[in-house]
Amino acid sequence: MTLRIGIVGTGFAKRVQLPGLRLVPDVEVTAISSGQRANADAVAREFGIPHVFDDGVELARSGRADLVIVSSTPVSHARYAVAALEAGRHLLCEKPLALDAAEAWQIVAAAERRPRQVAWADHELRYEPNRRRIRELVREGAIGDVRHVEIVLKPYIRGDGRPQAPNAPWTWWFDAAQGGGILGAVGSHLIDLCRFWTGLEVVQVAGRAQTFVRERVDAAGTPRPATADEFASAVLTLAGGVIVTLTLSIVAQHGPGHFAQISGTEGTLVLTGETRVEIGKPGGPLEDISVPDELSGKTAVNNMWARSFVRLMRDLAATIGGGPTAGEPATVRDGWQIQRVLDAIRTGGCTPLD
Repeated sequence: MTLRIGIVGTGFAKRVQLPGLRLVPDVEVTAISSGQRANADAVAREFGIPHVFDDGVELARSGRADLVIVSSTPVSHARYAVAALEAGRHLLCEKPLALDAAEAWQIVAAAERRPRQVAWADHELRYEPNRRRIRELVREGAIGDVRHVEIVLKPYIRGDGRPQAPNAPWTWWFDAAQGGGILGAVGSHLIDLCRFWTGLEVVQVAGRAQTFVRERVDAAGTPRPATADEFASAVLTLAGGVIVTLTLSIVAQHGPGHFAQISGTEGTLVLTGETRVEIGKPGGPLEDISVPDELSGKTAVNNMWARSFVRLMRDLAATIGGGPTAGEPATVRDGWQIQRVLDAIRTGGCTPLD
């Protein structure tokens, strides 16, 4: 049986999700919507999508889709996600789940009133082979008990593999009111990975987010105020006393890119870039234990985000079809937990999470 998919949004959907869905068996994209109808019409023509809507709520209520993927700007996530669930659709919602924890909880509440509907957050890095391998190794006790985790992202690497220029033009990404900023866009993924790797929840947050470039010029050459965070740093305490340090920047011009180090009582795991994982034992060198990605070179955008999205969607389609869930997906409740951490970092200071 073919799973009918409706997509809300035409940005990330066009670049990554629609091409990736061609690699997922037994699915068909049957509907798309955008607040800018011309964008939806253009994407529908390019990808052969039969039904076009002006609004995600209209799409959800139309009966043209079994699963709704909410891939619009974060300011609209809660509205469209709740509408999809209330219309009886399964849901995959992009991250950050919403603008704040209160909005995110609206999605959780709607999902938990309908337990037969699948409702996941799109934390696709749980499906990246080497990040998955880290979780397996931690579970197996390969580095003993985890003591602390360090995660760094600087400079910010764009979807095309190039560093984000510090003087990049204004888009919604630089508007806090629309849910822009590095913390929600990528920090949400990295916080989720800490929870995924360790199996532990965040219990205390100390952090700071900052905007450095206060004005940017948009594509039309008009100066616009920039309000979203361009830098974020946090110290997270996980249950059991594990400490996580997190640093993200889109204004750093040099750095290691994606980097993570998990230190345990009996060794260390180091993640560099998108796919390299090394393990080290006390007194010994680091050893490359990276695993290959069978989708490398097969996605339209050949990066870990696109490849991991394909695997997540294969798992989601199988789960909706009544099969077992092969991976460990993030639910919308996971997305809410992450949103609580994001809110605390933006607030600043030291915040306990009960």
